[in-house]
Amino acid sequence: MEPQTRLRNAAHSRFRQLRDRLDPVVAGVRSRVTVDTRSLAALRVLLGVTLLIDLVHRAGSMELFYTDNGVYPVAAYEVTYSQFTGLSIHALSGALWFQQLLFVLTAVVAIAFVLGYRTRLTGAICLLLLFSLHARNPAVLNGGDRLFRVLFFVALVAPLGERWSIDALRRGSARRGVASFGTVALLIQPLVVLGANAYQKHQGDYWYAGEALEIALTKDVMTVYLGNVIVEYSQLLVVLNYIWVVLLSGAVLFLFVPTGRLRALAALVYMATFAGMILTVSVGLFPLVLIASVIPYLTAPFWDGLDRRLPTDWNDRLPTKDQLGPLSRPPVERRLLTAVRARGYPGVASYTVAYAHSLLTIAGILVVAWILVFGAADVSEREVPAEIDSPHLDQQSWGLYAPDPSIPYSWYLIEAETEDDSYIADIGGLSQQFDRPPDASEEYETFRHRKYLETVRYSSDDDTGDTIADAFGEWACNELNSQGDEPVESITVYRQFQTSPEDGELPDPHTLTLIEQNCLAD
Repeated sequence: MEPQTRLRNAAHSRFRQLRDRLDPVVAGVRSRVTVDTRSLAALRVLLGVTLLIDLVHRAGSMELFYTDNGVYPVAAYEVTYSQFTGLSIHALSGALWFQQLLFVLTAVVAIAFVLGYRTRLTGAICLLLLFSLHARNPAVLNGGDRLFRVLFFVALVAPLGERWSIDALRRGSARRGVASFGTVALLIQPLVVLGANAYQKHQGDYWYAGEALEIALTKDVMTVYLGNVIVEYSQLLVVLNYIWVVLLSGAVLFLFVPTGRLRALAALVYMATFAGMILTVSVGLFPLVLIASVIPYLTAPFWDGLDRRLPTDWNDRLPTKDQLGPLSRPPVERRLLTAVRARGYPGVASYTVAYAHSLLTIAGILVVAWILVFGAADVSEREVPAEIDSPHLDQQSWGLYAPDPSIPYSWYLIEAETEDDSYIADIGGLSQQFDRPPDASEEYETFRHRKYLETVRYSSDDDTGDTIADAFGEWACNELNSQGDEPVESITVYRQFQTSPEDGELPDPHTLTLIEQNCLAD
């Protein structure tokens, strides 16, 4: 045997040995990044339903927060939050009918997304309209809104329409599981959120000492429902505090490392914990989006077990492709590829499909890199390279109640002055009393009203005057003068500030003046 042949055979033998050794590793990694397509379908449904819930919630304050007759007219949008300037379709008009039209359009597209019709296209339109809505009035947003748009974006690189969808019915086939960079992105996103939050909490003094949860629930303005009950049980709060810290800091170990039933069980524990947030604290969409983020960790044994508990004929109740009517036709791009093949160009069609798959793979790789790079930059407090530094990319910051929760809270009220009298104005969902209320969370119509008034508070600290605070004062004057027979000459916006307990007792709140507005000025 020639020397070159012997060398080549030896190299092939070593390669086979290396491959055999790596096969278990590759299989282990693949089993952990494979997501059941029923989980992807459930994620799609919950994302779409969350968007619909958000729209309904915002609709009650549509005129107040999104029109020129409210507290944040288009003129204010154009000169505040410069990172969002020019990026909101909702800011093309300050008319109420225009916002109503966009809300309805978003709801229609969200329903199509839930049903899995043209899933990636309708999902991209949902994300576009969601970002536009967020950009229209960032003053009412919290971290849950940011997590919602981040998760929605990440989810679009995975095949959300593979199961339980009109797309699947039209296609006539579906995979049971998917392993791709898109599923990797979906799996690591909640790990980055939980891990970063655990790291930031470790920088504080109270979470790892078992005291923070009690402090957080003592902040009455954000504590609701069950939270008002359990805040009285200090020992229980210590136990729940440590459970929460363990779940945050051990997310990789509990969620990513296991497979099969153990992984599904861990996901259900996290989902139950997030659901508990709905019953205890008013933090907007955070609980729903966190639940959605761990749905990809529900494995095949969970869905198979759930399937066995459903009626045996439940599959027969689902619509068939023939019952879809006009929707049963393949998507236009598939029809084009079929036509190209029929004309004798099968290579062009195959190249187009391969090119599209490559683009999705590249997109998945870029999303994974984005999550890891910006997540690491946030916890390490290091700057990302200038070439990619952007406020629109710098979204991986997750500091809910971190490093420590705070006890002090505020509520706001408006005192209106007429020629003969003064009174506390009942507008904008504001408080009606200077005294500390029995439940401060009820002093706001919604959590978005609280977020907006916090923005007004911070903006009013600017001695030169701020557009947001000025717009709020002008709105209040106009609103009061449109309601009453006697002209309002001026208004004063007060912030009632409740400090921390002293010797176990809450001191009287401080009254701080935020805005003094002359309502008769031109």
